[in-house]
Amino acid sequence: MPCRCEGPDDNSALYNEANAATRAACDMRTILCRHFLEEELTVETRKWIRKHDAVDAKRMAEEDAAGIRQRAAQRGLDKLDLEERRALGL
Repeated sequence: MPCRCEGPDDNSALYNEANAATRAACDMRTILCRHFLEEELTVETRKWIRKHDAVDAKRMAEEDAAGIRQRAAQRGLDKLDLEERRALGL
């Protein structure tokens, strides 16, 4: 499941905008970490990354425990035809 901001899931415009910003920040963080550029970031940003990673790990563990991630993966696999599954080695 995608990253999202912490807070009440009220589906308001502000909450949805915060979720979009969180996903964008997480994507940028992934790219920066992949290229070993974390030290170029401000201390405040590095703190956000550490906190976000901890929250993300907890969310993923909860999703795994509830089977949410498995069901999402299965929905994706269900969209593939036999040829696509073979091409992916599935």
